Amino acid sequence: MILILGGTSTTHEIIKTLSNSDYIISVTTEYGYSEFNKRYPSKVLHTRFTTGSLTKFIKEKSIKQVIDSTHPHAKEITKNAIEVCTALNIPYINKIRTLEDIHYNRMHMFTSYDDAAAFVQEKGYKSVLITTGSNNIDKFAGIADVSYARVLPFEKSLQACLDAGFHYSRIIAMQGPFSESFNIALIHEINADCFVTKNSGTGSGYAEKISACEKCGIDMVTVQPE
Repeated sequence: MILILGGTSTTHEIIKTLSNSDYIISVTTEYGYSEFNKRYPSKVLHTRFTTGSLTKFIKEKSIKQVIDSTHPHAKEITKNAIEVCTALNIPYINKIRTLEDIHYNRMHMFTSYDDAAAFVQEKGYKSVLITTGSNNIDKFAGIADVSYARVLPFEKSLQACLDAGFHYSRIIAMQGPFSESFNIALIHEINADCFVTKNSGTGSGYAEKISACEKCGIDMVTVQPE
């Protein structure tokens, strides 16, 4: 049995290569479970592993290999998986998508959401498009009245935005990834002068966000894992 730590587009690519191998996919979000369970019914587990629960699961299910295709920002599960696989002496295979290394002269890079939010607030932008997701949207509560949050179309995501002070009219609930042209159109629609995002790696739509900001000539604030 192979355990795939997943929830990204890379996970689908890995599954294609497994042929008739027996596997199970673990995801940590409601969105991930919904999407993957449609395509791989009875193969998806919705859980957030700790070192203890992962160790127990691997032993109970006789897992022979762990493939990590989690989000580049999901540092905790990657750390836990490496630690557990090393302790149990089973192969750990890293298939996390590579972070984009693209530079833009109006890009400001931060390693924490707190620092990114503080910078945006200090700069006093008039219209900010925030695309970092709902998990950290509360960090931007101080600029909710001048910002638009683009998040996944789930009740939990919408509620997180509302709790952070975003009005319904400032929540854009859509599923990506989005093209460069779509990002440009949205930037123009809300007259954005700053685009906040995170570096989610190759194939995540991050490159399209950069090119859109460059063509529109606006500032970009990026949160990137250390």
